Amino acid sequence: MMIVSIKGLADGKYPIEATEESSAMEYIAPEFFGTVSVTGTLRKHGKRYLMEITAQAPAKFLCDISGEEYEETIQAHFPLEYIANTMLANLNADKTDLEPPFYIREDDTKIDITDEVRQELSISLPMRRIAPQYRDKDFEQVFPQFGENATKTDSNGEPEIDPRWAALKSITFDK
Repeated sequence: MMIVSIKGLADGKYPIEATEESSAMEYIAPEFFGTVSVTGTLRKHGKRYLMEITAQAPAKFLCDISGEEYEETIQAHFPLEYIANTMLANLNADKTDLEPPFYIREDDTKIDITDEVRQELSISLPMRRIAPQYRDKDFEQVFPQFGENATKTDSNGEPEIDPRWAALKSITFDK
C-alpha cells in the first residue's frame, strides 16, 4: 500500500516519496512489473490536503508493428485533493465510484493513495504499443516485402493476382 502520513502536520508544503512492488498492488494492469514509485508534494491548508504526484513504473509490451517484446517506463502526473470532514467521509464510506475531492476522517493519520496511483498509471498505458526503434517509421520501412511497391506485376504491367482469387476476375455484373 502507498501511504502518505499526515499525522501532526502543520500548514505548509511537504515532500512525498513512496514505493511499492507492483505484484503487491491489487488489480494493477498485468503490463506492470517491478517497483512502482511515487514522488511529489503535499500541501496542507487548514483541513485540505493537496497533492501533486508523479508516479512511474516499468511495463512490458508487445510491439504492434514488429511483434517484439520491449520494456518502457510509464509515468503519470496528477493532482489529488483530500478534505478532512468526518461527516462526509462517513457518508461516502461505502461508495466506490467517488470523484475528487476525497473526504477523510478528521482523526485520520494517513492517506492511502494506492488506488489513485494504480488508476492513473493504468490510463497512462499507451493505446498503440510501438517499440521505440519503430516509432518514427512507416510499416513499409519496417517490412518492405509487404508494402505497396512490393506487388508483383505480370507481363502486361498489371498487378499479379493471387491464383486463389484469379477466378473472381471473370465475374461480370452485366445482364
